[in-house]
Amino acid sequence: MQLPIYFFGDTHFKVSKSNQENKKVEKFSKFLDFISKDNTKGSLFIMGDLFDYYFEYKNQTSSDYEKIFTKIEGIKDKGFKIYFIAGNHDYWIGDYFKKYTTKTFLDDTSIDYKNNRIYVTHGDGILSWDNSYRLLKRVLRSNIFIKMYSLLPKNIALKIAKKISHERKDSHYLDQEKINRIHDELDSFAQQKIDGGFKYVIMGHYHHLYQKELNNGELILLGECNEENYNYAMFDGDKLEIKNF
Repeated sequence: MQLPIYFFGDTHFKVSKSNQENKKVEKFSKFLDFISKDNTKGSLFIMGDLFDYYFEYKNQTSSDYEKIFTKIEGIKDKGFKIYFIAGNHDYWIGDYFKKYTTKTFLDDTSIDYKNNRIYVTHGDGILSWDNSYRLLKRVLRSNIFIKMYSLLPKNIALKIAKKISHERKDSHYLDQEKINRIHDELDSFAQQKIDGGFKYVIMGHYHHLYQKELNNGELILLGECNEENYNYAMFDGDKLEIKNF
């Protein structure tokens, strides 16, 4: 991958338009302008949930998210490499989506640069009590489900997706006790990866910032990117640092 590498995610762009959504798109545009202003080369790693809902139909030739794709295409044309790891809201990508990227990943992946190994995951399905979600995840990502879902009229499919997305939003509003339990489990997950040779473990999904120095490595949990705040990380070949835009 080209250096520097910028990591961000959880923008959750929506199909429906609003003043808030317009501001979110504007912030996204300014962020990409900012990181590419003095760099003609680099890598952008989108950590999943770029969209609040994305389902690509066979032979798709356009998208409701043209402004987003156009902006990504612009930074790619400047010389940036674009990488995307699927989130729980935008797993169902296809050739239309992929043409705007350098490479896409449907599962966890890793980056190796000299003595630095980075484990990259969206972050969903890690927690020990996520058994029902892990089962649902296997169903939603199965070929038979994708085929059946693609047969639904788009307006019906969108209504179903909105309902599921709205219900899942409750999981992002947590009391401190639940947050501490989550952090303990993520610490354990990250330590296992670090014991296996990784220096950094980076993820999103939980919509809040958390950073923890562990034995011989570090866990970085990025917060969401919205119209007011862009929480991202940058790897310069030597260290991975959290930044804010």
